[in-house]
Amino acid sequence: MHTTALLYIFWILLFSIAYFRRMRMRARLPPGLPGLFLIGNIRDVSHNTPQWLTYKHWAETYGDIIYIEVFGSRMIILNSLSAVTQLLEKRSANYSDRPPMHMVNDLMSWDWDLAHMRYSDWWRLHRKTFHQYFQPRAVPGYYPIQMQATRTLLQQLSRNPARFADYVRQHAGNIILRVAYGYEIKPENDPYVSLAHEAAKGLIQAANAGSFLVDFLPILKHVPSWFPGASFKRKAKIWAKSALELRDSPFEALKESIAAGTAISSFAADNLEKMRKSETPLPDQEVVIKNCASIAYLAGSDTTVSVVLSFILAMVLYPDVQAKAREEIDAAVGNRLPDFSDRPSLPYVNAILDETLRWGPVAPLALPHMNVSDDEYNGFYIPAGTTIVGNAYAILHNETMFPQPHEFKPERFIPQEGKEPPLRPESVAFGFGRRICPGRYLALDSAWIAIVSILKTYNIDKALDADGKYITPEVDYTVGIVSHPKPFKCSFTIRSEALELV
Repeated sequence: MHTTALLYIFWILLFSIAYFRRMRMRARLPPGLPGLFLIGNIRDVSHNTPQWLTYKHWAETYGDIIYIEVFGSRMIILNSLSAVTQLLEKRSANYSDRPPMHMVNDLMSWDWDLAHMRYSDWWRLHRKTFHQYFQPRAVPGYYPIQMQATRTLLQQLSRNPARFADYVRQHAGNIILRVAYGYEIKPENDPYVSLAHEAAKGLIQAANAGSFLVDFLPILKHVPSWFPGASFKRKAKIWAKSALELRDSPFEALKESIAAGTAISSFAADNLEKMRKSETPLPDQEVVIKNCASIAYLAGSDTTVSVVLSFILAMVLYPDVQAKAREEIDAAVGNRLPDFSDRPSLPYVNAILDETLRWGPVAPLALPHMNVSDDEYNGFYIPAGTTIVGNAYAILHNETMFPQPHEFKPERFIPQEGKEPPLRPESVAFGFGRRICPGRYLALDSAWIAIVSILKTYNIDKALDADGKYITPEVDYTVGIVSHPKPFKCSFTIRSEALELV
């Protein structure tokens, strides 16, 4: 009896210690804005202002790690390189999951997308399949495709330069559809280029943490679409149709080409052939191939477009940078179009790409992570199941690392007196940790060859209005998980010495 009583006392003490320790840890949550009863900070997260700007502004008051709640859902924003490195990189085993993304995955049918999958064996299988064809050692095999697409871009710009944004989008689609499916796009109004654009529009709006209330109140998934205030259900239905068509349509067309004997080598075709020859194909292997091809198709159609349009905007506003880059290219390349072998000889052009990624980040807010276990960072308690958002924009516009962050200065990324830059923007601009974009190498190569080729062949200037006055475009970006410069006007004039090259 005495032993039993001691055991009871022991377990009560153990439970009490654990309980009070947990309560003390809860009291050590990171600082943040005080929220209202039940609804938390929902009114503080305005969607009229880009969230990355709001979070960066909060950091001036609360520091580089900020805690908010919305309807009981916990969210932590990381605004510094040190915070994302410590949590999302060094502790990636704990921080590689995704929060439940009810709008994107449940209502819009994007649960097949590698970027939005939960951290699991299913995700690992997709990642492995994708990585084999898009790792640094594999992407040089796509140089001929990228060169051909870039030559087409240069020719299109000579015919109708006012449509430069359309042609940049076609350039990206031309590359990724050829790589993923072996598909050659049509010169105008290609259905698959248009499909990727339409599918991306909905995803870009919905994928940022907190873009739709249903992500915080999943019970709203069951509200009828006709119900007042349920416009998100109606939007999701339209966007889901595009998502599934993007996944299925080009893949089914490829299978028809394979059956007809007309398919050419591509990511999807080669993987289907390997599966056919395998004596022990993995379960659902065809589904994995279809999903991964679609992931490449979507991501490659959007990220490269963002980078190249940001570059063009910067060249309009910073003609001195353009002139300096052109001088370097002419000296290194001579009277021909540049190719990938010229890359080591063009440090200033390489720095322009780095500065473009920093100045106009592709993904200002990385897709949200979620920790699977309780954690502690700098004395702050981070409960399991917290949504973690890395603010890439705040990091890439940190005034200490990058003085005058809103100015476009490629010199930041040219080593000075043996001192390396504080970071390479590609390590931040494409996400963090194990969830970093696996297609970034192809996207960066596609952007680089477009940038250097445009600089070699065209002068980019401000457009003229009806009165003959120069139009200075604003640096204004769309709000979404992938951000683009808002439409702007500029002038492309082919250089006299480049006439024969184009």
